[in-house]
Amino acid sequence: MALIEIWGARVAVRYAGGRLVTTPLRADHEIALDVGVAELARIALATTDDAQMALLLFFRSAQFVVNGAPTDRHPVPVYLETGLREQAQTLVRAVERDLVSLRRVFPPRPNLVPPQSVQGSNGRHRPDVTAAARRMRHAGNSLREIDVLHGCARSDEYVLELAQAGHEGAPGLVAITTLRLLFVSAWAVYEFPVSVLTGAQVRTAPGQVATLRVSGAGTDLDFVDWEPGDFTRVTEAVRLACEIEHVDGSIAQSMPCSADLFGEWQLLVERRKLGMVDDDPFRRQAVGIMLTMPG
Repeated sequence: MALIEIWGARVAVRYAGGRLVTTPLRADHEIALDVGVAELARIALATTDDAQMALLLFFRSAQFVVNGAPTDRHPVPVYLETGLREQAQTLVRAVERDLVSLRRVFPPRPNLVPPQSVQGSNGRHRPDVTAAARRMRHAGNSLREIDVLHGCARSDEYVLELAQAGHEGAPGLVAITTLRLLFVSAWAVYEFPVSVLTGAQVRTAPGQVATLRVSGAGTDLDFVDWEPGDFTRVTEAVRLACEIEHVDGSIAQSMPCSADLFGEWQLLVERRKLGMVDDDPFRRQAVGIMLTMPG
């Protein structure tokens, strides 16, 4: 986006690259700010009782500090001459466009609260495992592995999807939970934390087995089966689990305060400045923080 500048008699206002900067031009009470657009709840123009024009900045965090004091959700005014209204309106529209872009609405997620196991005729079963097994095309081929999964699913994870699969020559069951990728065979259970996964894809070719490739930690894990339908569901579940892990950090419901979230945002910005976070992860994490902000 091109630089937008407003030069008033008391303050200069600049907006570019998602940052709003105000520079006082006189030694009075004007405010010097350098804020990212993600820190704003909204922006507006107003006319004061004495016919001055004010650019009003509303911050998402009530703890945002201006002149040594938190805003407490009060707007921060930047006073401009009325003759600069057209330029100010251009700046407001640019900021509003960026705010809308940042606050995309994500589709609601299913309820992923880990369920308690329930007593059945053949022992205790997990409702999420049972539901995932019902979505399998041929769950009857993996009954033993499904029973094992009922027992090894952790109390802090939700089992998302299952698929019959072979891995390195061994038949078994691949499962994705909110915390782990699991391969359950007749001899052992292998696990890979979602935190190291980077993605999944299904590869198919006419007359050949389908391959589910899960990537992470510098390696690829290949699972094979003749029917790709279940693999497609597992792929989508891997993406959801990665989103929960990398954007939210946890599926546990919590109520962080604005100060905590603002501190998390500042840390994210500093890591971005140091080159520790690339553009796409930065945007995803920034949206996650903003969606969690109260108010």
